[in-house]
Order: sequence, then structure tokens, then C-alpha cells
Amino acid sequence: MAEIGLGYGSEFQLMRFLGHHRNYLNRIIQDSLKNEGVIEWLDFPVNENRCSGDGEWKGIGCFKGHLANYEEINKKWKDFWPQSGSSMNWDGVFKIGDIWFFVEAKAHREESFQRCCASSERSFKIIRKSLQRTQEELTGSSTVDWINTNCYQLANRLAFIYFCKECGIKAKLVYIGFINGYRRKKDEVQSVEEWMGIWKEEMETLGLNIEEMSPYISFVHPDCLNPQYK
Repeated sequence: MAEIGLGYGSEFQLMRFLGHHRNYLNRIIQDSLKNEGVIEWLDFPVNENRCSGDGEWKGIGCFKGHLANYEEINKKWKDFWPQSGSSMNWDGVFKIGDIWFFVEAKAHREESFQRCCASSERSFKIIRKSLQRTQEELTGSSTVDWINTNCYQLANRLAFIYFCKECGIKAKLVYIGFINGYRRKKDEVQSVEEWMGIWKEEMETLGLNIEEMSPYISFVHPDCLNPQYK
């Protein structure tokens, strides 16, 4: 996990909005979700190895202490995803009622395109099997080999939501694309349309239709230069 940027980048911007513009952020999230329920953000876990002293929620870690059947879920998780290496890191987690929302925050295009870095053949096989199960659930087939695309991060996030569904947990992804959030003009994204083009490109790489994925993922685009609710 990289250290937080000072004044730029997705982690800084999310921390800034949660601290300085939380009402604005919550309102545009509610608009995207079409859900006026109260947003309850989980506090971040401690990580003394980072300069900030804070870390990110990983995998199913946020369920511990919140779900009575956590041990049962954890057992299933060990079969679904490799326990070596790094699990999914969540930029934020919040709840509305009994629904869990898992946040991915981005401030520039290249953050969206990542490949699988599984370190062992066994891990690779476990991941591929789970991605194929997810793809079959979402599309009815597994014609695209998700694990070998440059949209692996989105693929494994969708797999996590599929896992939650299999465990009876209501869950959804919230992708936050910060507009004007990276300070360097050549790197940052400057419009909602540009972000939506990136999200659509990712979906199409995975053989998915972005409109059909609305039950699983929503997109939010705070403007870092003008954080005012309209």
C-alpha cells in the first residue's frame, strides 16, 4: 500500500472529503444509489507501519465484530480467495441500514488498470475459479479470462460482491472518481464524461454492459475544485 499523497491523489481526496465535505459526499452518494438512508462510515483500522497511523479494510475484515456468523463467513472466504499475499484493500466501507457498501476511490486513469500479481500457481487457480464463478453469475458465461486482463482489480471487486451475495450479505461497490483530484493536469480526470468513459472501457474489457451492472456497482464523481451540492 502506497503512502498517502500530500494534497493530491485518491486517498488524500477521500480523507479530505470525509473530513471537510462529508455532507456533500454523502449527498452525491445517496443520489447515485437512489437511497436516502443514513450513511454510516466505518472508522479505518490502525496501521502503525504507515506515516498516517491508519490502514485500510482488507477482504472481509470489516465484518468481524459486526456479523454474528463471521466465523462461518471466514471459513467460506478461505475457500473462495487465497489467504497468502494481499486481499482486496478497500478505500472506504459504509453501511445504509443492512446494506454494505465497499468504496474504490480513483484520482487518475491509470489507477483503474491493474493486472493480477498472484505469486503462486495455487493462488492463481483459486482466483481464476472464483472469477469464473462470478462471471457466470453476472453474464451466464465465462468467455473472457478475467484474470489475464488489465482490469483485474474491477474483476476481483465484483467477485467479492458475488461472494457476499452467496453468504446472504447485501453488498454493493461504490466507485468514486475524483474530478480534478490529482493536481497534475496531464494525469487527472477533468469531467464526469471522462470518468464514465474509463468505467465503460473497464466493463467492456470484462465483457460486461455497464448499465446492466447497476445492481452491483454505482459511480460517484466529486469535483475537488468545487465541492458544492447542486
